Amino acid sequence: MGKRLEQLWSCMLAAVKKNPVEVLLIAFYCVLDCYLYESGNYQVWKPVLTYAPVQFLLVYLLNGLTQGSKSRWLYYLSGFLFLPVRLWVTEPISATWGVSVVVVQLLYLSSRWEKENGVFMQTSLRYVWTCLAAGVLSVVAWLLSISVYQSIHYIFEIGEGWSERYFTYAAAFAFFGLMPLLFLMFNQGAKEEVRRNKALDALVNFVLTPALLVYAVILYLYLIKIVVMGSLPKGGVALIVAAFTTMAFLLQGCQLFVSKRYYDWFFSRCCWVVLPALGMFWVGTFYRIAQYGFTEPRVYLVLGGLVLTVMTFLFFSKRTGRYLYVALSAVVLLSVFTYIPGITAKDIERISQEKRGNGPESERQDDSHEYITISNDLPLDISEYETLQPVGRYDEPVNSTITPEGIFLLREKDRHVLFRADKDELLIRQMEKVGLSPTDSIPEAFYPDILRLELDSALYVFGEMDVFRNSPDSAYTVSYAGGGYYLKKRVPLPTE
Repeated sequence: MGKRLEQLWSCMLAAVKKNPVEVLLIAFYCVLDCYLYESGNYQVWKPVLTYAPVQFLLVYLLNGLTQGSKSRWLYYLSGFLFLPVRLWVTEPISATWGVSVVVVQLLYLSSRWEKENGVFMQTSLRYVWTCLAAGVLSVVAWLLSISVYQSIHYIFEIGEGWSERYFTYAAAFAFFGLMPLLFLMFNQGAKEEVRRNKALDALVNFVLTPALLVYAVILYLYLIKIVVMGSLPKGGVALIVAAFTTMAFLLQGCQLFVSKRYYDWFFSRCCWVVLPALGMFWVGTFYRIAQYGFTEPRVYLVLGGLVLTVMTFLFFSKRTGRYLYVALSAVVLLSVFTYIPGITAKDIERISQEKRGNGPESERQDDSHEYITISNDLPLDISEYETLQPVGRYDEPVNSTITPEGIFLLREKDRHVLFRADKDELLIRQMEKVGLSPTDSIPEAFYPDILRLELDSALYVFGEMDVFRNSPDSAYTVSYAGGGYYLKKRVPLPTE
């Protein structure tokens, strides 16, 4: 036990010596998080904390690239990257933050310029494993510290009123301190090959790949359905196709590390398999853009589709099929449309929406909000139902009410709840039912179907829904929903 602790201490000291700027950043972020709790000045400094993983990995990347070179000063200067974030970044969590996290990790994986797919995948798997190990151990350490504190507080009745402060400090040292330090310790000099083992075999061969095949069958059945019916793909299918294509090529790379390759028949034809799905992706994506224009998420959806399409055509050839090239193409595309002024995803959204009359001028005229009243004056088909009751607010047999807790449908005589749901989640489900994503505009043609809510043995047709949103890229919020009709289905007699 003593030798192990000595080895652990030596490993930590080696990590500190090899990564001085990273260790200083670790200390800085721990102290900053605790200071912000005490001062309450989160609004100004919060972006610095959220961009901490980006800066840390970028500094770590420069540390490796500048070892023994004249450009070593770049490594030391990178320790001050939090200053531009503090001065210019105002949104702690945004699409730019998400893209930055992805880009810096792809840069790290590409930094060794490993063209061989096996070596590139080894580096990637080691990186993922190191992050998982550091994350799990940090969570365990944080939970143990919370458990010790709660035990002391309960048994000795001390520390009253300190709980929130202790939890904040413990989280700061666990996730801003221990986690990155463990990453440095585990990742230093990691050159060993990824060994084949039963756990990896079971995960790839009996969990992930079968799930991928099921998704392939589902996507192809859906593709056949829309071709036969002459319809268009639903908006959310693009994300499913993107996830399917990404997993297909990642699992293809993992085949190099399994002892028994049961699925070569699939992965040898992977490019051909994903092509029809990518076709469905582009049809659905361009249809949504033609209907509603570009938004920031749709710009990144198109960029993701471009990366997946480039990857597919690169892997048709053994010479060009390199994960390194895919990672670099993703870095270039995402960086160009995120960091270059004038052509960023936000700029493209603004230009597109202004052409559709949704620019800043129209937003100011409408107090920056879009209000919609969803209603339907068309006749209601009641042939499949036995009874029809109007839904009121107070004096009808069936009443509806909307509160901050949700939408309720009540039977008046005994106040029995016939239905309840979160108002905004209900609207999202109704929009998805007609093929709309939560941020899409709602055409009038879809109003009747959105107002129809199918229940187990009944149908509730809302009389009206009032919804609003703050920008063309945000989801709708329900301000009112109610009225309409409650229809009970006909119960067949036993002899029928």
